[in-house]
Amino acid sequence: MKKKIISVMLILMFIMSFPVYGSSEEVQQEELTLSIEEAVEKGITNSLTMEQVKNQADIAALVSKNAMESKNDIYNAQNELSNAASDLSSGRTEIYSSMDQLDSAQAALDNGIAPMDIPVKNPSTGEVVLTIPKGSPLTDANIIAAVQAQLDENRARINGALEDLDEGTQEYLSSKTKYDLALQFAMTSVASKLSTSTISSLEPAPLADLVAEMADIQDRVTSYSVNIYKNQIALQIQNSYYEAQRHNKLLEAKDKAMERGKLQYEYADFAYQVGAKSKDDRNLAKLYYDGAVMTYELQVKDCNNAMINLKKNLNIPLDTKLKLTEESESIKLPFNLTQGINSGLRTRLEIKKANAQVELYKDLKTAVNRSYYKSSDNEYKEADLLIEKADLALKDTQLQVESSIRMSYETVIAMEKVAESTKQLQENAEETVEIAKLKYEVGFGADNALLKNLNLQDLSGTMVEVIAAEENLSSIETKVIEANNGLNLAKAKYLNDIGVLPYK
Repeated sequence: MKKKIISVMLILMFIMSFPVYGSSEEVQQEELTLSIEEAVEKGITNSLTMEQVKNQADIAALVSKNAMESKNDIYNAQNELSNAASDLSSGRTEIYSSMDQLDSAQAALDNGIAPMDIPVKNPSTGEVVLTIPKGSPLTDANIIAAVQAQLDENRARINGALEDLDEGTQEYLSSKTKYDLALQFAMTSVASKLSTSTISSLEPAPLADLVAEMADIQDRVTSYSVNIYKNQIALQIQNSYYEAQRHNKLLEAKDKAMERGKLQYEYADFAYQVGAKSKDDRNLAKLYYDGAVMTYELQVKDCNNAMINLKKNLNIPLDTKLKLTEESESIKLPFNLTQGINSGLRTRLEIKKANAQVELYKDLKTAVNRSYYKSSDNEYKEADLLIEKADLALKDTQLQVESSIRMSYETVIAMEKVAESTKQLQENAEETVEIAKLKYEVGFGADNALLKNLNLQDLSGTMVEVIAAEENLSSIETKVIEANNGLNLAKAKYLNDIGVLPYK
């Protein structure tokens, strides 16, 4: 009695340990169904890498805008500094000339000589009644004092002008220093980014134009790269989607193989129980069935891992229930090989960057020409060599791109043939299984190609033949799945290699 009570309690505890589905406290998680197109769109939207690329593009656009403003600032500063230097020089000449004249007038007055024509006015009417000519002797103390007062006033005015000139000169020198430092920084940046060795200085105007052009080219390439990276992310998601889909299909194939093994074991076990078949047949069938179960369990693990990787690339919660839809048809290629090569050589990011480098060095050559370097100067020669270097790099990049496209295309062609041939192999393998089962059931033995290939001719009509046929079918089913998956991956890579940008 006690044993029964304990058993009931254990059963109740076992039942209570499970959640009560459908209760108000438990929320059933909905399954998310995604086609490959929907997966790509979601993955691109959620991609942190895409956010980083967009951020970099925004920075490049801002740098380009600032570079254009800096270019205008350099032009304006150059004009303003030139005008200021001219004004300071003219002012300095005028002040020093006035000082010389004042000193000469003071010397004349100190020696009792009129330094200028001196008008003498009537104190009561203010009218000029007499003019003392320049160079005439002066003896009247009042006139001498009046002239001295005028000279002192002029000297005070000149001293004030000198102070203004000194202040203006300091401001000019400060602005010129900042301007020179800005030019030096710009030149250092140019030399660093363009890897120059002898070109260490350029005229302000061409330097400003070059800096602005460099920023503009960087902005254009970075802006274009946003779509390139978007499609590379799409390719990564496609690969992980197809990989997850492949493992799901392999799981279905392993499930079918396990079911076939189970049915075969049940038949062999029943036949053994009634004395129609030997215990060896039953044991072989059991061994095959157990192996199929083990293979299925391992595939469950691989399938789950592939789904986790896909969800990671989609940047969605890893515990999301995800279902992949079956594609109605594989990817279609829009171009033949020649068109694909031309497309890749025009749109691939590597090509864009290499062309941008050629363009930059040509702009550098223009800046060198505008900076009055002669063809015999090292700066001029280096500019030519850098253009040649960029041209060679472009040609090498074009070769690498074309070869990658050709290899990608050959992979597609090969995978199409493999995928087509595996379909026929599967049909033959399925037929072989049915024949092997029939032969085993009726106890009829006859050689076939499969047994000869496995050196098992003597086991025709036995459980060994059935198991061999089953394993061959499972292997072919796996090859069909791998071939179709490989074809889709190859086509997706080919589209990416030729620079087709479906996601913009």
